[in-house]
Amino acid sequence: HPEADVLVNFASFRTAYDVTIEALNIPTIRTVAITAEGIPERLARDMAYRAKSMGKWIIGPATVGGISAGAFRIGNAGGTIENIVKSKLHRPGSCGLVTRSGGLFNELSNIIARNADGIVEGIAIGGDRFPGSDFLDHLLRFQKNPQVKFMVMLGEVGGELEYKVVEALEKGLITKPLIAWCIGTIAKHFGGEVQFGHAGAKAGAERETADAKNRALREAGALVPDSFNDIPDLIRQVYEDLKA
Repeated sequence: HPEADVLVNFASFRTAYDVTIEALNIPTIRTVAITAEGIPERLARDMAYRAKSMGKWIIGPATVGGISAGAFRIGNAGGTIENIVKSKLHRPGSCGLVTRSGGLFNELSNIIARNADGIVEGIAIGGDRFPGSDFLDHLLRFQKNPQVKFMVMLGEVGGELEYKVVEALEKGLITKPLIAWCIGTIAKHFGGEVQFGHAGAKAGAERETADAKNRALREAGALVPDSFNDIPDLIRQVYEDLKA
């Protein structure tokens, strides 16, 4: 199938690296989505470096995939066909969505559908420490896409990828409304260090906590709610303001 340009890599963490490198070396393949969780971090970083140096994309590792509403789905993004219809993923809306989590990708797609007109495109970058493409990579794509009128980003405790978004906001590279929230704010209530479900969801320093990242995003100009529960109202408000 020489016209195929996306490979969904369902190989296990033992062989996913080799399959990905083989796919990147096929000229027609431009995107590889990797579902495997727990690929060694050294190999994950090598894959990301190789793909970017070749002008190609990696989604994942540890991703459910992504969806271009009404056109194309990678992996299990959006869940069942019933949920796809309820979340308006069968046709494009006006939001660009990027998350760490696959489960919360589905939840946010539904929230956006109920409080706005749905998404144009959504990507779950995956829960491992070093994803092949990060929040900023996809937000910059959304920034250039005239169909995307506003963006939603869901980060989490652990790592510093969200600070790349902070820098882009400060430099004026992102000008469309960006609703952002990092989950894991409850971590401060635990007595010791806590790792959540994802390999990357562990704060090794104060800077990596969800609270610190939410604060930095708010100061840089992102629209940051007071809690996850306030996201639906914020989405509705931004959507209604844009319509007006």
